[in-house]
Amino acid sequence: MKVAIVGIGNMGSKYINKFKDLGYETVLIDKEKEQLDKYSDEFIKYQDLDEALEREDIQTLFVATAPTSHIPIAEKALKRGINTMVEKPPALEPIDLYEAIQLAKKNNAVLGVSEIELRSNCIRNFEKDINISNIEAYRLNLRSGYINPFFDLAWHDLYIFHYLAGEFKINNVEDIKEGEMHLVKVNADSKTTHIDLQVAWNSLNLRREWILETDKGKIIFDFVEDKIIYPDGTVKEKDNVDKLELMIKEFVETPSFESAYRALNILNEFVKFKP
Repeated sequence: MKVAIVGIGNMGSKYINKFKDLGYETVLIDKEKEQLDKYSDEFIKYQDLDEALEREDIQTLFVATAPTSHIPIAEKALKRGINTMVEKPPALEPIDLYEAIQLAKKNNAVLGVSEIELRSNCIRNFEKDINISNIEAYRLNLRSGYINPFFDLAWHDLYIFHYLAGEFKINNVEDIKEGEMHLVKVNADSKTTHIDLQVAWNSLNLRREWILETDKGKIIFDFVEDKIIYPDGTVKEKDNVDKLELMIKEFVETPSFESAYRALNILNEFVKFKP
């Protein structure tokens, strides 16, 4: 199995480590020679994406570059029938993602979007048949990221929400800046479930938690410790499954458009409320 990664910075380096653990033959692609030089010659290296796609028999491509370049890079691989997964957010406009999905289908390829939190202990081991009426969710980070807190942070919670509760509509988005802290509040509804979500950069306190009102009582997802706390006090502790490795393996072996369609729902909703 030969896989490739475009962009070998912070996130890309994490992919490379997992490719090695999984035993995949790996092609590294980055415009910056200095980045490529950090890795040994056991890896195949290219500075030019087109050359790599032309010369190497790549089965799956992963893209970990700046969000604005995700779709242009993915399209080059999809035109060649190569299954491709891009980091989140896949695009800033829904039309770009929609057209990439259509291109993939036309060329018998699959486009996926990174959804690493779906492989967390909290989500993998939660019983999906439990009825959830309301979710109070927090993803408050101590540091800042890129674009804005929605694309950097809320994206994770909204694809989890879609996975658990189905397609949703965003009712309101509040974009609040208080000193160095940048807070975004989102509330949304699926057919069965309401969510009130708060995400922040430069928060004074770290908090990544969901409080779920369910037909079984109040259930808590502690994403920091990656554990589930049930109403009777029972705790499903974090297991030893690596969520990035699992996501990569699943996409390589059983590629699916599900993540791309979830991402399209998010983009179609959020474009109405751009902060």
